[in-house]
Amino acid sequence: MRLLNVHTRRLREFHGDDVPEYAILSHTWEEGEVSLQDLQAGKGPSKQGYEKIDLTCKQAKHDNLEWAWVDTCCIDKTSSAELSEAINSMYRWYKGSTICYAYLTDVDDEFPYVSWLDEKGEGGLLVSKWFTRAWTLQELIAPRRLHFYGYGWKSIGERSDASIARHINAVTRIPIPVIFDGDSLSQYSAAQKMSWAAERSSTRAEDIAYSLLGLFDINMPLLYGEGTRAFARLQEEILKETDDHSLLCWTVPKDSPRAWTLESVFAKSPDDFAKSGNIKRDFYDSGSPSAMTNIGLQIHLHLTEREYGRGSHLYSGNTACSVYDAALNAVQLSRYPMFTEYQMSIILIRTPIIPDHSESGTRYSRLVAPTLGRISPAEQEHRAVGARAEQIYIHKKLLPIEYDRFGFGGVHLQNIPIAAQLSLLYRTTEHNRDLEMSVQTVYHTGYQSSRSPDFRPLSGNMADMAWSQVYGCIKFGHRIPALSQSPESPYFVMFGVGPADGNAPLNILLAWSKDDIHFGAHSGNLNLRHEPYGRICRIVRDFVLDPANLWIRRKNCWRLHGEIARTRVTLRRARKYDTFDFILERENPNTRDGEAASNRLHFLIRVESVKDSGENGLAMLA
Repeated sequence: MRLLNVHTRRLREFHGDDVPEYAILSHTWEEGEVSLQDLQAGKGPSKQGYEKIDLTCKQAKHDNLEWAWVDTCCIDKTSSAELSEAINSMYRWYKGSTICYAYLTDVDDEFPYVSWLDEKGEGGLLVSKWFTRAWTLQELIAPRRLHFYGYGWKSIGERSDASIARHINAVTRIPIPVIFDGDSLSQYSAAQKMSWAAERSSTRAEDIAYSLLGLFDINMPLLYGEGTRAFARLQEEILKETDDHSLLCWTVPKDSPRAWTLESVFAKSPDDFAKSGNIKRDFYDSGSPSAMTNIGLQIHLHLTEREYGRGSHLYSGNTACSVYDAALNAVQLSRYPMFTEYQMSIILIRTPIIPDHSESGTRYSRLVAPTLGRISPAEQEHRAVGARAEQIYIHKKLLPIEYDRFGFGGVHLQNIPIAAQLSLLYRTTEHNRDLEMSVQTVYHTGYQSSRSPDFRPLSGNMADMAWSQVYGCIKFGHRIPALSQSPESPYFVMFGVGPADGNAPLNILLAWSKDDIHFGAHSGNLNLRHEPYGRICRIVRDFVLDPANLWIRRKNCWRLHGEIARTRVTLRRARKYDTFDFILERENPNTRDGEAASNRLHFLIRVESVKDSGENGLAMLA
């Protein structure tokens, strides 16, 4: 450890037990900081950052200390080995100091806030930037004694002062016992510690993780250049040391683009733990340790299937989409009723079982949600009877077929069979047996597929739609929700529905633009499969979305939820007529089934039999 003599301003190295008592500085970096090389070359006093070094030395001298440590000039940052050793030792160095000086240069009289005014003369209070930086979290907790100084080195007071501790608690969410005594850290879960680090920033992405090493008593190599991968490595190391399931208790905001998408087992940043400050580790020993493997996190969890109806793109009838609540060894204390402890759960989606690869049935991905599940004591007791935890693997890295699986919406066939040549895995458990037909062809904006798939990519927005042969649905890319196309180039999807012999006598067509939406059944009079693409767009625009067309609905599809339209089809079978309703819905995020719709555009198509109907022909019911 390299220390600065407060009298001579010279540096000296100390090792092991020879380290003397010293003061340590906590601050936020600014322009013109003094490096070790600057100090050794005598250039320190000429730089803007020398003032804080000088003030630290003067204060340490006043406190009868001969040595001080300032990170800007006491670490040789040109040596990667020394920098790595320093960062891994940082928490211990702050903890070992006699006193820590926290210099909040932007705070005057309103600790811990800063006054500000805008151009209109209107203002308010913001929290000091010292409380928003990643590195200052450990510098707040680790020291045995911490004294705050404001602008001009004006004394504010000690961390142990009751009023200051309350202010710190209010702006950091760190519990008062931790503020008074950093030695109590072991009583807090990984999720709680991560919540304290939420909404803090650093110049380098890697430092978000490296600044937390001491807080979790973890040592790991530093690899600047790895970016956010550093935070994933940190979580792996924490699980190796603690097996703390609360580390999996993270969420994202409801309006986040990540909400209701598939991700790996680990959080992307401490911000994902912002709402996890009251989640504790349950010290019940399940007897089944977890471990990181090349597949993902191997862990034993109790799984309960999560049922979704036909109003969801996660419809439980689709065997390629199996959703589960996974109970964790972590709890949340609720004050109502009577301080009840709820067991926490997360949502997992099983990786589709690939033919001849039965082991894929134990692999899962995390479905990111805005909230965590809560299992009451009564539910826990009911589940415990005869329950047995399953060994599963939660992906550390998504498989190619799962990456961006749900896109930004799509068109989903809820109970309509799909021909095997169009879907590798999709099966629905709720076929309409009276239909005796299946989807034989799919044609849509950007690509064409048939029994002999012939994919024709197009450029620009037209290519932002794809048929998933794995999941049996249309998936939208990021341009679709914006509806950025002009009305001259609407989006459309056409399903050719026919018997098993391959003929497709019926086309189910969905087309929409910014202002119009069409859903209808066309038999023979609208065959788009062999038309040039430009002509298809004109047909859809001039015929399908013609305002005079009775089958068109003049409304922005973003403003529609639930059932949008239905088309009735009567088919002749031998000596009888069978009538069916094909129904178009948009997933409603305000319902239990539609909770996963989030801010995406999911169209759902299903079929219902119409019994005892003597009707002949086609009809559209708005």
